[in-house]
Amino acid sequence: MLELRNGAFLKSAVESISSFIPEGNFRFSDKGVSFKAIDPSQVVLVDYFVDKKNFDKYLIEPNFVGIDIVELNKILQRATPLDRLLIDISDSELKLKFESELKRSFRLSLIDVSEEDIKAPVIEYEAKVDILALSFKEILKDAALFGSSVVLKVSDGKFFIEAKGASGVMESEATRVSTVTTKKEITAKFSLNFLQNIVRQADNEKHISIELKNDAAMKVSYAIGPGKMVFYLAHMIL
Repeated sequence: MLELRNGAFLKSAVESISSFIPEGNFRFSDKGVSFKAIDPSQVVLVDYFVDKKNFDKYLIEPNFVGIDIVELNKILQRATPLDRLLIDISDSELKLKFESELKRSFRLSLIDVSEEDIKAPVIEYEAKVDILALSFKEILKDAALFGSSVVLKVSDGKFFIEAKGASGVMESEATRVSTVTTKKEITAKFSLNFLQNIVRQADNEKHISIELKNDAAMKVSYAIGPGKMVFYLAHMIL
């Protein structure tokens, strides 16, 4: 049995995951809850973890369960800020209860998902940028005016974002940046739609960490409440 007096962070995490992953294994260990999967297009790897200490009750045997993430997200979206969330697992079902003024229960059938333990890529990144989430989201909205892809550049301690299309060009120098570290000049291209979905659930008032290397997947990480969300986004050919 798992219990959360306020399950808002888990609700946001599952919503973020469901943007890319239709089904996958949630793993419950003596350390906490984790989820790792690659989207069907093999473009994004999602890696999520929340320590068990952040649950009000964490009484569960080490286990992993295959879940339809899209359906789980639909259920969690019905939770209100006042609901206490209870989660239990049987041999065939994931059971969720919302308790506040109303008591509601849902049962989601478990599914068979490959047990393969996906490994995160090991990349020696050459640049890191910590940027305010709201600022980065707004820049990506600007980029969407012209392009379906975005070019990220790190040079001389500065972070630049560019987008080009048939109707025009957008160029921006990010200013709401707390740190920029780089070993060399970086220029890398990525899908704009995927990147916007990656950062959608990031808290606007907190920072996103972006790690880059030429001709390599980007690493994007940020906190959702007490949990940590990490994405690896495949690069595009410049």
